[in-house]
Amino acid sequence: MLFNSFGFAIFLPVVFLFYWFAVNKNLKIQNFFLLVASYFFYAWWDWRFLFLLFSISIFNYCIGITIDKNEKQSKRKRLLIAGLIVNLGILGVFKYFNFFIDSFIDLVSLIGYNLSRSTTRIILPLGISFYVFLSLSYIIDVYKKDLIADKNIISVLLSLSFFPIIIAGPIQRPSSLLPQLANKREFSYDQAVDGLKQILWGLFAKIVIADKVAHYADSIFLNSSVYSGSTLLIGAIFFSIQIYADFSGYSNIAIGTAKLFGLNLIRNFAYPYFSRDITEFWKKWHISLTTWFRDYLFLPISFSISWRIKNEKILLIKTEMFIYIIASIITWFLTGLWHGANYTFLIWGAIHGTFLIIYQWQRKPRNKLLKKLGVNNNHFSILVIETILTLVIVMISWIFFRSNSISQAFAYLSEMFSPSVFTLPQVFPISMASLVVLFIISEWIQRKKQHALQIENIKYRQIRWESIIL
Repeated sequence: MLFNSFGFAIFLPVVFLFYWFAVNKNLKIQNFFLLVASYFFYAWWDWRFLFLLFSISIFNYCIGITIDKNEKQSKRKRLLIAGLIVNLGILGVFKYFNFFIDSFIDLVSLIGYNLSRSTTRIILPLGISFYVFLSLSYIIDVYKKDLIADKNIISVLLSLSFFPIIIAGPIQRPSSLLPQLANKREFSYDQAVDGLKQILWGLFAKIVIADKVAHYADSIFLNSSVYSGSTLLIGAIFFSIQIYADFSGYSNIAIGTAKLFGLNLIRNFAYPYFSRDITEFWKKWHISLTTWFRDYLFLPISFSISWRIKNEKILLIKTEMFIYIIASIITWFLTGLWHGANYTFLIWGAIHGTFLIIYQWQRKPRNKLLKKLGVNNNHFSILVIETILTLVIVMISWIFFRSNSISQAFAYLSEMFSPSVFTLPQVFPISMASLVVLFIISEWIQRKKQHALQIENIKYRQIRWESIIL
């Protein structure tokens, strides 16, 4: 079931009313009802894959308890490794099996062996990347003793399959959701109103902006060979808006929906296109995913390398910078692979990883140079130049993300940066462009808020829902 579907428009109010009017007296029944609703929500897409979600959740519930009750570190580690193998193995089979088989066939064809491609393709379960990452964070946190394994099976299963986050995030770690599920929720009128406003803004971003602008972006990318550079530039801008409005819109709907049930989810987007550098961009884009890779991949890799290195420099590079480079390369390779089974996603990850390394390398020399020149780091012209440069880097990376192949992406870039970029675009819908500008202005005005409709100092006629529900 998708958030922008008629089915969800019926599902959400029914679940909301039953949640607060019928089962609000008993926390256990309330959580059980949310779990059933979440499974129904997921099964709406394809009920067969509900068994996969349920099996993965049960497995991680059991292995979490097993890890927690064992004090012997060696056994805890073996159990964790087993959990990682099972979870990543399932993710690998469903998400990457087709990709690796096709890549192997392409590889052996280079040495003269022609293998036939199988017509059997594995279907990718909806949201598998998200609920596998939720499961991984659960067992890893239990292993690190940052979280005590919860013996309440309903709470654990719900934390791994809560319907607002199961399809497209945010990746709300069980360590932050489980404590909320353990406490009785009281209906809050203000929280519910704010949640509805956030849902409304998310639907506007998803349906009015992302879905509409996608029509033009798709047309330009699919026919990129016949368009001028100026039109391709419009296509790149439109896709950059599309993917942001789509992802952030879905996240806002998810966060707003959770608020209706008295639960708070992590903020996932913080107006990233207003960032002045690539580091700031990744602190504001898909925050739950970025912090997940930071905490469970980048930092562990950095620590594991650092204690092995005793020298101040490696290959004429300072040790700290060398560690950052190695950890970044591995992290961004896997980040690209997580987004999809295509080489274009690996290039996308490589672009961001490279510019993050460059930023880290030049940060101190840049600050010294500005200080020497007497230029304020927050000078308006510096902010504008750096923000535009960051947007250009991000937009170029999105071209690889959107393209079907690396060759198509390079052909797109080659024409976009050709002299034809100075001609009038062949596609330029004024009405759509106006909506995009309105969307950007609204977010700029509200950039210090959680969402664009978080407007204060407006008086509402409050209906005493609390007295009705309680």
